[in-house]
This record gives sequence, structure tokens and C-alpha cells, in this order.
Amino acid sequence: MAEWSRIHGDSLTAPRMNRDSVTSLGSGRANYNGVVPLIERIERAHAAIVYGLLAVLLAAVFVPMSLLRLVDGDEGTYLLVSRLVVEGQVPYHDFFYPQMFLLPYVYGAWMKLVSYSWYGARVLSAVFSIALGLLVCRQAARLAGARRWGVLAVVLFTFSSLAFGWYPLVKTFVLPTLFLFAAYAVLSSASRWRWVASGVLIGLATDCRVYLIAVVPAFVLELYLTEADTRRRLMHFARFAIGLALALLPNELFFLIEPRTFLFNIVGNQVIRSDFGLLGWVEQRVGVVEQLLAINRADGVTSFQFLLLFLLNLTSWVSSALLREQPSLVSTIVLSLLLISLAPTPVYTQYFCIPIPFLVVNAVVFLARLDRDALGPRLRHLFASIAAVYVLVSPFDLYRYSYGGALVPGITGAANVVDWRIPTIRAVARAIDHNLRRDRQLAISFWPGYFVETRASLLPGLENHFALIFSRKVSPHEVTQFKLMSYPELARHLRQRTVDVIVLGNWTDWTHNRESIRSQIVQNGYVMKERIANTEIYTPALDGHQ
Repeated sequence: MAEWSRIHGDSLTAPRMNRDSVTSLGSGRANYNGVVPLIERIERAHAAIVYGLLAVLLAAVFVPMSLLRLVDGDEGTYLLVSRLVVEGQVPYHDFFYPQMFLLPYVYGAWMKLVSYSWYGARVLSAVFSIALGLLVCRQAARLAGARRWGVLAVVLFTFSSLAFGWYPLVKTFVLPTLFLFAAYAVLSSASRWRWVASGVLIGLATDCRVYLIAVVPAFVLELYLTEADTRRRLMHFARFAIGLALALLPNELFFLIEPRTFLFNIVGNQVIRSDFGLLGWVEQRVGVVEQLLAINRADGVTSFQFLLLFLLNLTSWVSSALLREQPSLVSTIVLSLLLISLAPTPVYTQYFCIPIPFLVVNAVVFLARLDRDALGPRLRHLFASIAAVYVLVSPFDLYRYSYGGALVPGITGAANVVDWRIPTIRAVARAIDHNLRRDRQLAISFWPGYFVETRASLLPGLENHFALIFSRKVSPHEVTQFKLMSYPELARHLRQRTVDVIVLGNWTDWTHNRESIRSQIVQNGYVMKERIANTEIYTPALDGHQ
């Protein structure tokens, strides 16, 4: 299995299932209730037709989710920063941004082309999701030796709650996952430059999410295991290292501008993100693992689907170990991603959406092996039933992520679901513009997402919704150096009425007590001019707007 499932050697020439071998799967079972003819059609159809239909399936799920999915708090920062970099500002130097640099430049360039829009940015995420799904199909079909397994992989990927719940968002999930999976898939080619391309793609993934650099050892191990000739091994490693270094090179520019600021943005803030340090709060990590595996509690449908994929992968690893087979690249990538996803403090289940395409491919390849090894009719029916349940339960999370809001991070209750819908956020943006004066374009909000589609500018220091929280954990000098907003500085702006518009809406209760900040706003001469859902918009009492 190891050599067959690897990306070199037999995986490139895996035998396609001919008509007789496919039909034999249905012998003695009344043509397997019509499944075998469908399998025959999948195997015979032109590749363009199959991939076209799969693209339609992927689009039917990911495009609507990109338009309807409740907004995540982090999206506001990512989108505003995407706008700022297009306007000429520099991450880390001009504003606090606790991620690697690439994501805002990609989405900023896209929004520059299609206009600054929540929907436009979300659709780009959907496009990335569709491309990732098609790559999953290609890789599963290559490794399993038949196109039907690629189709199965796409179905499992498309209806995975962790995929459709988090990939259509503007976050550091779908784009780095696409780069990372492409880095894995490109090694299936026979090109001598495949290791350069793989290194570049891993570097681009890391340029979106820093801890993905942890998968590099898995690729190095793959090179060691698959290339026997020492000279060729060193040559490929050099190419891989050069590609990786080239992709990571822009980070040196940001580092040289302000080394300490860059390090705080990328690493330092993670240390002070919670009171438990970088690697503390073990109980919380264990709780997330239990939640993913549906132990004690569950995260909606996510837990059932993740548990199923994990068990299939675990069984494949045990089987390979018992047969003393070398680990496949997809297996080592999965293990690397599962472990590194537990590194941040605190850990969230959403982080485990990145391993999903790799878990799916490894699970499908293992099922293909079982089927090839004369899997019995009863087990076939059992696996088919489980796969059907896997798909049929997904609407529960489709509803939860787009309308219900239960267990969705950032949603504190049914009453504030409406506040995290894109139409509500766009309505607040229009209200901000309506209440601005031409000569005073600054406004205050505890959540930057309202300013994605406005002509207004957010008060410097508030570009990130964690800025106020972090300002309490660093020195006053570091607050200024790292471009954070402190509570005393915010109070000064309120007293001096620096801005004409103040928004009390999303994230306010996470940053500051809403009643306390409302009291300060009113005491300093502001009145509530407008209310949209649970969002309040304040303007000065003496500016003629009351």
C-alpha cells in the first residue's frame, strides 16, 4: 500500500479500473442497486465533463455559503487590512496585524479589481474552495487508481462541516490550505522542478499562516524515503529549499523595517494572547480534542464527520504499521497538521479545517485499498450507509452557520445573530457614511468590519479588534511602537470629540463593558443618532444632527 499510495512510482501509473473489474464489484448483488452502472459512466466519461459536474457541485455549496454564512469576527480585520494595503499602508509598520502578510495583498488586489465588497471578497474564497475540491478529486483518483474514488473524495470534502463552515470566509484557512495541498499534489508530476514548485507553494502557505512551516519535515522525510540516490536527493532538497526561501523572502523586508514590531505581530502577541502563555492551558486543548471526537460534547455535525475521517485515517496508519510499510506523504502531513493545530493558545475547532482535504484523501485511498482486497458486501453496505449519513446530516450545520448561529464562535445568543449578517453590517456602513462630515472622515468602532465598504477611516490603532486587549499587556511605549490603541488614549479621543461617529456594535462586549463605554460616550456630549439591529451609532449632540 505504501508504494502504491505514495506520490511517486506506482501512483503515477495506477491502473484504471476497466469495465470488467468495475462490473465484478456488483456481481451477486443485483447490480448493487444501480450503483455499478453509475460507476461505469464515471469511469468512461470525459474528464472535462466529470470535473465540470464536480465544480458545479462544489459551487452549489460553497458559493451560497460565501454569501449567507454568518460573519466571523476576524473577517472584519482581514478585509479592512486588505483595503489598507491597497491604499498604500504597510502591515506591521502602519497598523497592528497579527498574521503573515500575504492574505491581505491577495484579497486587496481582488477587491481593487471587483470593488471593496464583503460579497466580492467572500466569492473569492468560494473560488479557492472549488479549486481545492478539484485538486482533492485529482489526487484521490490518482492514488486510488480509479476516478470514482476521486468523486467520493469530492463529496466527502464538499459536505464536510469544517470545510463549508470555514473555507468560504475571509480568513487564513482556505488560501493557505490550497497552497499546501497544491504543494503536495505537484509532487505527482514527473517534472524535475516539482520540488522547487512544492517549496514555493509551502512558502506561500506559510506567508498566510506562520505555523504551517511545520509541514516542511514531512516533505523532507518524503524526499529521503523516495529518492535512493544520494546525489539526486541532495539536488532535490536544494531545489526545495530554494523554492521555500524565495517564497519566504518578502518577510525579510518587513523584518528589516522594524524587527521588534514584526516579531511582536507574528509571534509576540501569541505569547500574551491569553494568561496561560504560548503552550499553556492544556485542559483547553484536551477539551477541543474531545469536542472534535464527540467525547462528552460535540461541535454540531463537525464532530461526527471529523471523528469518522479520523478513525479511517487511524485505521490506515495502524494497518500500514502492522505491514511495516513506509509512511505516505499524506499521512505525515495529516499528523503534522493535527499536532500544529493544537499549538495556539487557546485552540479552536476551526483550526482543524486545514487538515480536512488531507484527511479525506487518505481516508478514501484506504477505502479503495479495502475494496481492492475483496471487501465483503456487508461492509460495503455499511461504509455506503455511513457515507450517506455523513452527507445527509450536513444540512444541520449548513443552517447553523448561515442562520441559526448555535455554537458559532462570536455568536453569544439568538438575539445577536442578526448583527453578524452581511446585510446588517453593510447597513451600518451606510449609516456611518451618512453621518460623516466631509472635513472629518475618522470614526470609532470596536470592530473594524464596518469600515470595509465605507469612505470613512477608522481611528488609527483600532484596525484590529484585539488591539485594546493587547494594549493592557504591554508597556505604554510598546503601545505606541506596535500601533495599538490604549484605553486612556481612547478616553482622550472621547473627551476631545475627535470623531463625529462612534459605533457600538459587534465585538464591543468582548473589548469593553458596553454600559460603561456608552456612559462615557454620553457624558462626553454624544447622542445616539441611529440604531440598526443591536448596533448603536452616536454623533455629537451639538453638530446639528440631533
